Amino acid sequence: MIDPGNSQIVQTSVRKLFPFAVIFSIYVFSYGANLPGGGFQAGVVFGTIVVVFELSFGRRIGSHAAYQIIEFVGIVILVGCMIWGYLDSGYFFGGLYRHTTETLLFSSVYYWFLNLAIYLEVLASMVLIFRGFIEWRDDR
Repeated sequence: MIDPGNSQIVQTSVRKLFPFAVIFSIYVFSYGANLPGGGFQAGVVFGTIVVVFELSFGRRIGSHAAYQIIEFVGIVILVGCMIWGYLDSGYFFGGLYRHTTETLLFSSVYYWFLNLAIYLEVLASMVLIFRGFIEWRDDR
C-alpha cells in the first residue's frame, strides 16, 4: 500500500497551501467581531492545516507542551473576559458594547478578546485531539 505521507505531490501541495491557510485563518480571526466568522472558524482552519502538515510530512509543528500552554492561555483569556465583564457591568460577559473604537478592525475590543480566547482554545484542542488519536494504543 502506498503511504500518502510520502507522496511528493501531497507534500508540495501542503507546502504551497500552508501560508495561505494561515493568512486566511488570521483574517477570519481579525474580522470575527464584525463579519461572519470568528475565533472558532479561524481556529478550525489553523488547527486543520497544522494537522494536515503533520500528516503529510510526518513531523510535528511545535511540542505537545506548547499546545497545552496555548490552550491554557485561551482559557485564561476567557476567564479574564468573564471577570472583566462582571466588574464592568455586574454580569458575567456583560458590558460588551462599552469598549469600542472608531476603526473596523478593533471596533469591539471585548469581542476581539473573546475571539482570541476561542481561537487559541480551538486551535490547540484540534491539534491535541488529533495527536491523541494518533498516539493512542489499545492496552487490552
